Amino acid sequence: MKIAIESNDGKTIKSPLSKTKGYLVFDVDDANIMGPEYRRKHNKRRTVKSGKAKPLLCDCGTIISRGMDREALSKMKKKGLDVFITFNTHAQDALRAYLKERLINEQLIHRECSDTKNIN
Repeated sequence: MKIAIESNDGKTIKSPLSKTKGYLVFDVDDANIMGPEYRRKHNKRRTVKSGKAKPLLCDCGTIISRGMDREALSKMKKKGLDVFITFNTHAQDALRAYLKERLINEQLIHRECSDTKNIN
């Protein structure tokens, strides 16, 4: 899963009052956090086969921000992106907070074995 964090300097999360210049992109799997890769907003990523421009965050499922207006939030949600708003200014702290909250809020289902007997 790839997570993008709004950043103007490649280190910290941008202020909610400034325009987004780029994103820190982290690749997270079960055991590792890899990255970040800094993607500037004005750069266009190209596919190898078609040569057509790909959206900047087409491979990301989550955006972490310190705040965004309702219109931007609505656009992100329509694209199927999860949006996490944080008060952290350091990107890695915000990423850890997001992952911790996701872990806590995941609905884990405990299933009992079918051969378990009720003891009264």
